[in-house]
Parts: sequence; C-alpha cells; structure tokens
Amino acid sequence: MLDPDRCYAAIERRDPAMDGLFFTAVRTTRIYCRPVCPARTPARPNVTFYASAAAAQAAGYRPCLRCRPETAPDSPAWAGTLASIHRALRLIDDGALVEGSVADLADRLGMSERHLRRLFVAHLGLTPLAIESTRRLHLAKHLVHDTRLPLTDIAFAAGYGSVRRFNEAFRSAFDRAPPPCGAMAAWRTRTRRLPSPSPAGPASTGGHATRWTSTCRTAAQG
Repeated sequence: MLDPDRCYAAIERRDPAMDGLFFTAVRTTRIYCRPVCPARTPARPNVTFYASAAAAQAAGYRPCLRCRPETAPDSPAWAGTLASIHRALRLIDDGALVEGSVADLADRLGMSERHLRRLFVAHLGLTPLAIESTRRLHLAKHLVHDTRLPLTDIAFAAGYGSVRRFNEAFRSAFDRAPPPCGAMAAWRTRTRRLPSPSPAGPASTGGHATRWTSTCRTAAQG
C-alpha cells in the first residue's frame, strides 16, 4: 500500500531511490510522471499516486513526455511469492496476448481464465488485457523515440493489428498523432529530458518490454 505523504515527499526532492516504485498522476493536467520528473512539483491536493504505470494509464492519465514513465527502472519490490503472476507477466512480455487470448494464457499457466483475471485484479489492480494494452503502447513509444523504424514497422512490432489502430491508441494516450518519420529526430530531442536506457534497436525490443512490465510488480508488494 502506497503512503501518499511519503510519495509526495519523494517527488518534492525528486528522489531517485523511489524511481519506478510509484507514479504520480496530476488531476489538473491528466498526466502521470515518475518521482524524478523535472517538471514543477504539483500541489498536493492535485495528485494521486499509483503503484504502476498501467494503473495510471487505466485511470485515464497520459504518460509525461518529459520524464517518460515507460523508461522507469526495474523495481526490487517484487517479493517473488506470486509465481503465477510473475510467469504471466513474462509470457505477456513475450507476446502471449499478441498471439493468443487471455484464455490461452491461463491455459499455459494451468489455471482458469477467471482465476487468472482474479489474480491480476487482486494484486495489480488491472486485468491481463489492460496490462498488455499499456505494455504495447509503451513499447511503441519506445520505438518511436529510440529507433528510426517507419511507423508501419513500429505498429506491427508493438503488436498492433494495423497502422490505424496504432495511430488511434497513440493519439488517445498522448493527445497527438505519432510523428512522421522525418520529424522523429526533432521530436525525440524536444521531448527527451532524462537519460534513457540504451536503444533496443530494430532487431530487439523484448528487453524494453521486460523492464516496463517489471514496474507493474510493485503493485503486489505488501
């Protein structure tokens, strides 16, 4: 359970030790940030804290373009006792919900679809499909920022069935269309403010997806 006072104190000092352990959602801007975001600290009554980026996204908030929540580091808080969720998240990282359904995922884990949904909601506050939706969006944003792939390739690499679906998801999340190929470098320079992990490159995207999904695991602590 997150302590709001402790979380607010952490964002006031931009505590790097708390990076990845929670995310700050600002009601007035409808944007969520990492604790280390360089933007001006919002007023205490205007913020809500979430244990995962996916939870903030599901609540209707957009990722901050300055601190880039999708690049938050791995969290050490995962206790390791929820082996089924841990394995499910790894399978989602590997594209289980791109290639199959939640029922297929549950079958691979040796449980019913209903039980898998119950585990995710109880410990992460979200369904498997909500986790997959945010993972897919963050992977796409990572590829937009850190590679020079055409948007068509990015859409399919991230698991979208069509460029139209990718454009709709991107516009809904970031309140703007993805930048065209010629504008990517300028857009990256304008929006990047904090150091980012090494680009995964066109041939490798799984490492980034694994880093992102691990932030969901903080929701299971306690």
